Amino acid sequence: MRVSREVNPENRAPAFRWHAATVLFLMAAAGLGCERTAPGPTGQVVVYLDTDAPVGARGSSSPDDGSPQPLFDRVSVEIFAAGATTPCDECTRELVADASLMRENRFSFGVIPVPREVGIRARLRLFRSAERSTPRPQSTIELVGYLPAVAEEGVSEVTAVFRTDDVGSPRGSLQTPIIFERGAPSASLVGTWPGAQVIPCVGQAPQGAVCVPGGAFFMGEPRVNLDQGLSGQREHLVVISPYFLDAKEVTVGQFRASGFAHLDTYGHATDPLDDSNEVLGSVCDYTSKPGANEGLPVMCVSWQLARLYCESKGGHLPTEAQYEYVASRRGSSLFPWGDRDPACSEAVVARRLSVDAGGCSTADPLSTAPIYAEPAGSGTLDRVHLAAGDVFDLGANVSEWALDFYQGDDGPCWASSLLKDPLCTYNTGPDPDARSVRGGNLATVPVQYVQVRRVMYGGDIGVVYEDTGFRCAYPAGS
Repeated sequence: MRVSREVNPENRAPAFRWHAATVLFLMAAAGLGCERTAPGPTGQVVVYLDTDAPVGARGSSSPDDGSPQPLFDRVSVEIFAAGATTPCDECTRELVADASLMRENRFSFGVIPVPREVGIRARLRLFRSAERSTPRPQSTIELVGYLPAVAEEGVSEVTAVFRTDDVGSPRGSLQTPIIFERGAPSASLVGTWPGAQVIPCVGQAPQGAVCVPGGAFFMGEPRVNLDQGLSGQREHLVVISPYFLDAKEVTVGQFRASGFAHLDTYGHATDPLDDSNEVLGSVCDYTSKPGANEGLPVMCVSWQLARLYCESKGGHLPTEAQYEYVASRRGSSLFPWGDRDPACSEAVVARRLSVDAGGCSTADPLSTAPIYAEPAGSGTLDRVHLAAGDVFDLGANVSEWALDFYQGDDGPCWASSLLKDPLCTYNTGPDPDARSVRGGNLATVPVQYVQVRRVMYGGDIGVVYEDTGFRCAYPAGS
């Protein structure tokens, strides 16, 4: 991009073509390729940008679980003239955050203001883009600071540092700007924020569980249109401690072996609900006596009984944050397999819907014939690869109980933009017993199995759901 300006030949003060503007951008170091071509004054301000957050680098790809997840990827720059509340004409830019340039102290931009002009401010935002959306408060680090006045000649240098702990809490405002650090950075801070470091598990994983290293990710996804009162669009930067997680959902056989099933006076299971019970029309897969369903994920089990089972194994139900951390591949995708909807053979979803209704089944969706979940791994895409092994069926098969009581996105549990191992231990809505359920199941359609979808199910003692099972998580810290 080439930018030119007009010059007053008598005093050589800038007289920009857009007249209202007081600055001219020079952006070569930040990759915009601007080039100043007209003669005239060279007094300018160079603003270096740095952060302690992990951001992407030139030529890099999505990291595996051995390196920090990039948290931000774009920088918005706006320049305001003295006293103005809107950016001057053509005084806005959006840059791709680049860790390589930061490490080389070359991620910067230049501004040529009117000489001796005071009160010029820069509003800078490091943010997480969602298909090039505008910055959103919960996932943005914002700085508003003064730019120093310049003479007709010479360069003034300042450094603006985006600190991750300030996410969601702007520093400075147009009315009360901060003062940027003088000079160029001596060394970049990029990637040094402690919360983003990948922390390995300590100890031996329980049988059937894999290590999920600790780290940071953005929980929530603004790209998803969640209607019908569903939650999950609001973003939170979440720091997660390492933990072990069952690779597969707890099966009928595993639950039977625990001896926790609740039986009525006739010896039939009431929790999990016995498949022979006629109330649900034979859609549950637990039976009072061993049968053909022993390898299937157990369904129709209450939150209380699922929690008791996990605690007996030395663990607990996964928190919402722990579940989404893995299922969204640390916030990098909508589904465990990426961002696209799966084919019918790739995930155990929509099996109780007719083809006309967007499902994978050709059977009558109202049929009373048993339609069970399927063995773990039946969905060829529905798995997340970790260094310690694969985790299966996070996107579908059966939905899963989370440890949290349910609160909407605007609840006090989720009020902060930066959270550490969050867990909601109470409910603020009309149903004080409501619990959170995560993940899609064999009856859901695509919008319902995105990993940010937060659903409320009644958590009263003994209440069960035909589409819901569970898996367990276990401590793995020092």
